[in-house]
Amino acid sequence: MASAWRCMLVTALLSFVHGASPVHAVCNKTVGTRTFEQCQDLAALGATYAWSLNNDTNSVDFAFSEDMQVTGGWIGWGINPTKGPNMEGTQALIAFKNGTSLIVMEYDVTNAVKDGAPLLPTLVSVKYSNLSAVMVKTTVTIFGTFPLGAGKAATVDHVWNRGRSVNPITFELAEHPLAPANLASVGTVDLATGIASVVGPPHQKLENAHGVISAVAWGILVPIGVMAARYLRPFPWADPLWFYLHITCQLTGYTLGVVGWGLGLQLQKYASPIKYFHRNVGISIFVFATLQVLAMVLRPKRGSKHRRYWNMYHHTVGYATIILSIVNIFEGLDLLQPESKWKDAYIGVLVALAVIAALLETAAWVAWLRRSKGRIPESPPPPHLGSKAKDALEP
Repeated sequence: MASAWRCMLVTALLSFVHGASPVHAVCNKTVGTRTFEQCQDLAALGATYAWSLNNDTNSVDFAFSEDMQVTGGWIGWGINPTKGPNMEGTQALIAFKNGTSLIVMEYDVTNAVKDGAPLLPTLVSVKYSNLSAVMVKTTVTIFGTFPLGAGKAATVDHVWNRGRSVNPITFELAEHPLAPANLASVGTVDLATGIASVVGPPHQKLENAHGVISAVAWGILVPIGVMAARYLRPFPWADPLWFYLHITCQLTGYTLGVVGWGLGLQLQKYASPIKYFHRNVGISIFVFATLQVLAMVLRPKRGSKHRRYWNMYHHTVGYATIILSIVNIFEGLDLLQPESKWKDAYIGVLVALAVIAALLETAAWVAWLRRSKGRIPESPPPPHLGSKAKDALEP
């Protein structure tokens, strides 16, 4: 059990994963040949924002700067006039290279885009004007003007990001990464005072909880429970320890797994777009695990001619659940994109479990061979167990 808790502790550290340290930019009121009244370092991706309020026209001149990182990529900034500092509803300006020219186009980030529809250029509700862009190395600055609206406060909810490619024919944007810095690239700024409110992703804690609970449940407890049943049962000294360990790990793993699965369903409303592979594998894991629990109620009695087929089903579904769980944990890590050391840590957990399994497999075969030669007597089920527990000790 001590090794199990150590493994759980290592996996729990996944809840503290962060992306690579952000690049800190220093804003400048003078951008190129233009000078603005105020500027601000934005909260993520090393972006900066400079602006001037035009009281006569009730409009704002602005310059948004961000490192594109790759020359074939895109950078974007936009105002969300209806849904606060969120991606959905953002009226975005996207800058990218089209051949040798740097262009700026408008994109409406709708709910359909969040659900996986292509993000294509279209008219937006914010009346941007005087748009242009310049590029120095891989840093791009978008210049423009937008109206505030008569009588409205000078507070703006804005969103920014970047991606690695643009379709040269349709101008469809490739999805931006889902690293923590990309998910944190939203905020609110009072253009009159320059006071900014940093708004973290509303689902970050939910995402972390989903990841750590699911990893502990499906990726640690369930495999340990299977190993207990497979490798400890042949040893007389392990009766009835293996049975209690198996049941405890499986039931605890299933309970936590259901909690993690429920959190994953809640995360669907924040997914942009929905990650169907990760979601569908998660659903499959939940279904298989639930079938395993229900199968215990329908288990044939020892000696029944159907017991052999039930065992085949129970083992096959159990191993399939473990394989799918490990695949989905790595898929989740790829979606979260933490530092590589966290994925390495989980690989270390799997390697440790694999080494323990290999040693126990060897020991189990040695014990079986010695028993088959009559050197170790077969031990009966412990008499203090009830009939159901005795039945569980037999295949």
